Amino acid sequence: MDFASLLVLTTLLQGAAPQQAASPGETAAQETTVDKDGKPLKVRQVHVITQNIFDPKKPGEDRRLFRLADRLHIVTRPEVVERQVLMKPGDDYSAQAAAESERILRRNRYLYDAEVKPVLVGDGQVDLEVVTRDVWTLQGGIGFRRSGGANTTRFQVQDVNFLGTGKGISLTHETTVDRTSSEISYDDPSLAGTHGRLSLAYADNSDGTLKDLTLERPFYSLDTRWALGVQATTDDRVDSLYNLGHVFDRFQHQEDVFGVYTGWSPGLSGRHTHRFLAGFFFDRDRFGPAAGTAPPVLLPGDRTLAYPWVSYDYLQDGYFTARDMDRIQRTEDVNMGRQFHLRIGYSSTSWGATLNRVVADASAATGWHPGPRQILLAGFQGSSRFGGSGAENLLMGGSLRYYVRDFGDHIFYAALSGDISHQLDPERQLLLGGDTGLRGYPLRYLQGDRRVLLTLEQRFYSSRELLHLLHLGAAVFFDAGSAWFEDGDGKVAARRALLKDVGFGLRFGSSRSSRGSMIHLDLAFPLNGDSSIKRVQWLVSTSDTF
Repeated sequence: MDFASLLVLTTLLQGAAPQQAASPGETAAQETTVDKDGKPLKVRQVHVITQNIFDPKKPGEDRRLFRLADRLHIVTRPEVVERQVLMKPGDDYSAQAAAESERILRRNRYLYDAEVKPVLVGDGQVDLEVVTRDVWTLQGGIGFRRSGGANTTRFQVQDVNFLGTGKGISLTHETTVDRTSSEISYDDPSLAGTHGRLSLAYADNSDGTLKDLTLERPFYSLDTRWALGVQATTDDRVDSLYNLGHVFDRFQHQEDVFGVYTGWSPGLSGRHTHRFLAGFFFDRDRFGPAAGTAPPVLLPGDRTLAYPWVSYDYLQDGYFTARDMDRIQRTEDVNMGRQFHLRIGYSSTSWGATLNRVVADASAATGWHPGPRQILLAGFQGSSRFGGSGAENLLMGGSLRYYVRDFGDHIFYAALSGDISHQLDPERQLLLGGDTGLRGYPLRYLQGDRRVLLTLEQRFYSSRELLHLLHLGAAVFFDAGSAWFEDGDGKVAARRALLKDVGFGLRFGSSRSSRGSMIHLDLAFPLNGDSSIKRVQWLVSTSDTF
């Protein structure tokens, strides 16, 4: 049990009464960017106010246990916050940069919220007041997750804001349906006080080992002009193939990945930016029988891809802030702007590859307001290799997500997604089950080269902060989906009936802890399927979204 859980338990025993949560303040920066003479306002100073987890001045938060939590917690250092603000003393004030600085700060798991606002000080100058609130980041204890009839247990010691520096360290021992793993990881998103990032991970697994290194200076803002990075991964594991929720084949898979890239951008122009990148990617996959198992039925052949690539990205700033959409009582940054990505490369034996192939991937996203209090978000992504026999390892799909406010400020949510694959590499499967959105059925239950999933969900949110620790939500849902194969003529070769389930659940959103922003407790009831499926599926999980 971690300290945040102890806070919940102790406060319950104290009999604390629920309190009304404070109304959220305005988070958008003021639009005034010029002085009375029409000249751009200049930033004079940046004042950072880093707030602790609890505020004894607020009703109900002046409790002995809460004061102890504040004393034990190391508040984020002001310089860690200031480095992420996109304006420095002497810069022109920009409302767009203030709003984006808020978004950048809110991405940090160690902050509950962030506000950047200008304060006029005269002589054509403003001071930036940056206010953040910390959450409890030191986690330690036992975790449990259940979905699709399978359990995951975890023991973890983690701090995503070590000593208030914004750096993360983690020690994890986890048992899943696939493997038992012991992992140590380190993440430094501000290497040596810059915008560079260093990420390291090592895992000793029951079926192999994982080593991962990422060192990069990414496009950290819309106006960033250049990027550079390198990544290397070695992953030795056992891959399993599933049918009807059961493993029918296993084999050892060793994957070695190396990539390097650089990028350039002309910066933000109006409300959009263009990015041009180039790099080299090496991916070697080797396969063999897994120790202690029967010889594999479908053993993939060894494969190496090595290719230079170029890519183009377009991003439009269409962000707005909302609450009670995918999270409970937290500020959400939603982009309705157009986004597009295209990358293409050529793998050749001249570079050490075993395949001569064109390699490509693409994605796109946008959003609309179809009516008052309504949002529609659309996305598409796809990737494939192309050679003499046409497309291979092709996987592409799209999704629509629809939100409409009803019953006051609650939400009806509908999502429709679909995927198509063609000649996937043997170790890859297109699966659908309790772990991928069909909550009333076993995990990895259906497989195919076509997949469709519909989710209808009525979401309810509470504005009350329970025990000054949790925000409560609830959902009633309906899922329907299927995965199936089609033959070469486009006719259905094997297709199962559309599987459906209904259910309900509770959501607990932590207002003081960084761990898995939201706990899900669900009961799902399958409406069809064969007799082997349990009539009630219960699910316990943590997620960043509702």
